[in-house]
Amino acid sequence: MPITNLHSLLCYSQHPVELVHCCSILWDLREPPLSIPHVSSLDHFLPDTELTQHATSPPVTIFHVSCGFFPEEWSIEVRNPQGVTVLDVLKAIHSALQPQIRQDEWERLCKKHQDRVAAVFDARWRVSADPEESRAHGVLRIDCLLHHTWFGGLSVLLEDENSCILSLRRPR
Repeated sequence: MPITNLHSLLCYSQHPVELVHCCSILWDLREPPLSIPHVSSLDHFLPDTELTQHATSPPVTIFHVSCGFFPEEWSIEVRNPQGVTVLDVLKAIHSALQPQIRQDEWERLCKKHQDRVAAVFDARWRVSADPEESRAHGVLRIDCLLHHTWFGGLSVLLEDENSCILSLRRPR
């Protein structure tokens, strides 16, 4: 059965949900999804009771996420035999952006984009808690997003069953 509704925490909105935010949560994708605040209460993190709710209505066991910033091979598949939860989706998005990019992926980037990604990578490892370890891990997929590292919400793709598109945004 196709998705009819996304959980409100995951939904993208073209109209501000709170002030200038297009989504109910404020999440920098560079950070694990363990301490994500709701935009209406930035000093309180989302409780487990919300994160463990089903991500969709009706619940689905397989959920696909794609993004226009990602190459096709970076598409994300989320699985949970009991029904995909909000936290399953957030963890899958975060995990998909942590691997080091492959050499062939790097070579497909134009020189200008390579230079920008290299600058983002340099900035990331220099401010890391363990700069040498971060540098040794190399350029990560998240670095390729440049400054579009904030979760902007998901939108259901009507033409692809159980699929959504991820919107990204820049920090304000």
